[in-house]
Amino acid sequence: MATTEMAPVATRAAEDDILLRVEDLQTHFLIGSNAIKSVDGVSFSLRRGETLAVVGESGSGKSVTSLSIMRLLAHPGSIVGGRILYRLRSGAVVDLAQMPLKQMRAIRGSEIAMIFQEPMTSLNPLFTVGDQIMEMILLHEKLSRSEARARAKRMLELVEIPAAERRLAQYPHEMSGGMRQRVMIALALSCNPALLIADEPTTALDVTIQAQILDLLRRLQAEIGMSILFITHNLGVVAEIAHEVAVMYAGRVVEQGPVAGVFARQRHPYTRGLLSCIPDARRDRVPGQGRRLLNAIPGSVPSPLALPPGCTYAPRCPLVEARCTEAVPPLLDVAAAHLTRCWRHDAL
Repeated sequence: MATTEMAPVATRAAEDDILLRVEDLQTHFLIGSNAIKSVDGVSFSLRRGETLAVVGESGSGKSVTSLSIMRLLAHPGSIVGGRILYRLRSGAVVDLAQMPLKQMRAIRGSEIAMIFQEPMTSLNPLFTVGDQIMEMILLHEKLSRSEARARAKRMLELVEIPAAERRLAQYPHEMSGGMRQRVMIALALSCNPALLIADEPTTALDVTIQAQILDLLRRLQAEIGMSILFITHNLGVVAEIAHEVAVMYAGRVVEQGPVAGVFARQRHPYTRGLLSCIPDARRDRVPGQGRRLLNAIPGSVPSPLALPPGCTYAPRCPLVEARCTEAVPPLLDVAAAHLTRCWRHDAL
């Protein structure tokens, strides 16, 4: 297995603390003669035992970034540039973007696992949940079927599913949405991965179950010590679970840094717009009318086939000026480990 060294990027963490480093990742979809740049030069790093949230509207490139890391892109998508550096348990650093698929399959599940957005379409309806968890364990661990079944039961108990022995024999359709999501977490953690990628795992759940799932992930992270790459469009969730945040827009990271710093002062108008969309009873009350208004960012994410010149957020930005439409701003270091892709960050 080929190994490589982690080159320096904008981070203050010691190299041994970095589990995953994405450098200038470019993922395109070739449609006819058009190359759709779903991920266009994305870079970030994730420390051991911490959570990095990747946030943005639908179509910003969040899920394609996670699928690129897992090498699960379907044709016609492909990684055309950049590196995905991952530190194995052995200490060796490998580039997942260049790794042969046979070796990548051995890493999926054992080193890196993923929770998908909709468990009903991710779990096989023809097999019991016990068989599906056991399949993952038997694929990566040298255990007997009875030992794998005992491990599967322990995993269901770990994610707080009651009557775990009976649930092993159930099919996905016999469970509620919240239970299925817990099964997905149990499946993902069955081989004790060092990195868990969670792609909007609470989107289809009601707020009560969502809170339970977030609490469960926090507890499991503390117990197991895994790192989490959390994909979401909900900045409220980011505040609950993440240490670092990377805000994506039209395939690029436009702001990233510690959650506390980004929430205290946003240095990109898109991040500020996303935060202003979170309902706030005191802020949104109209004086004398007793009703509340929900803020919204005007316009929509541009089509990847017709991206505007310069800053892709310029058509929706209240601070836009001439240079914003002429050149793409680089990621600027504006505070300790706080980066932004905005010419006018000082105006915020």
